[in-house]
Amino acid sequence: MDAISFDRIAIVGAGGPTGFHLATAMLDRGTEVRVIGRHLERLTTVYAGLDVDAVAADATDLRATTAAVNGCDLVVDCIGLPPEQMHLHPETARTIAAAVSRSGARCLQVSSFWSYLPITHLPLTEDHPREGGVHYVQWRRKAENTLQKAGAAIVNLPDFFGPRVHGSTLQQALADAVAGRPMNWIGETAPPREYVFVPDAMNTVAALACRPEAYGNRWIVAGAGPISGDEVTEIAKAHLGYHVTLRAAGRWMLWLASLFSKPLRQFMPMVPDYCQRITYDGSKLHRLLGDQRVTPYQLAIPRTLDWLRDSESTT
Repeated sequence: MDAISFDRIAIVGAGGPTGFHLATAMLDRGTEVRVIGRHLERLTTVYAGLDVDAVAADATDLRATTAAVNGCDLVVDCIGLPPEQMHLHPETARTIAAAVSRSGARCLQVSSFWSYLPITHLPLTEDHPREGGVHYVQWRRKAENTLQKAGAAIVNLPDFFGPRVHGSTLQQALADAVAGRPMNWIGETAPPREYVFVPDAMNTVAALACRPEAYGNRWIVAGAGPISGDEVTEIAKAHLGYHVTLRAAGRWMLWLASLFSKPLRQFMPMVPDYCQRITYDGSKLHRLLGDQRVTPYQLAIPRTLDWLRDSESTT
């Protein structure tokens, strides 16, 4: 089928890293971009210097969301909610589905690998069972189901890292290294796990959005292959130029630490899944799009470390 071209896209939940990198990828393609979030001030700060249209709207408010996406021919859900608000994912999905239905726009959702948890076999493919899991997993899954039923393309990402990322396991370990702390690694450090560099992932999403075959289907974006904590440490050590230590953080250690950290307490239900090996099969996406940009860890991790170091120096 012929590729689709969009005059203007709307990104809902645009204040986070996936929204930002998707916006820049679409701007590079000559598409007009409207960024939507709850707080206009944050959008203005995040997108300073970029030619985007910023609109404030709460994605649980149908009237506001419908008005915000009006005039756009693609609506992308990039909403990533904190743990205490994860229960709102199904609600925001219903709102976006209804708004898209009224506007006639196409829809795409950028989601995580969580809806496939617990993992029963690897590598992870689109036909892996999507059953069971803790409440966070089930809320994500319900949101995806709602939008897919409405005809949206659903994109599932591995745990990601890169510039502008603040809340992922690999990103936090790299932030520890930049701050001169031991890199805390969830689970054992030797088993390889796969991550995706978020600029690469959003470049792929931008390409996928232009393919009519994408809609109504699920797509896994693979990363740069499996990597161990020990290998990450060696890359960080070589780039930073000083000794970097790695500390395995098992369930017992994390449970003790969670007594003093609310964010960690909220994350604890996910810890068993994050202690496991995980790899992804992106062959379905590859058959549609062909080769896509994949930055090797040896380049992506240093770029992330540089961004973290620059961010630390300006705070």
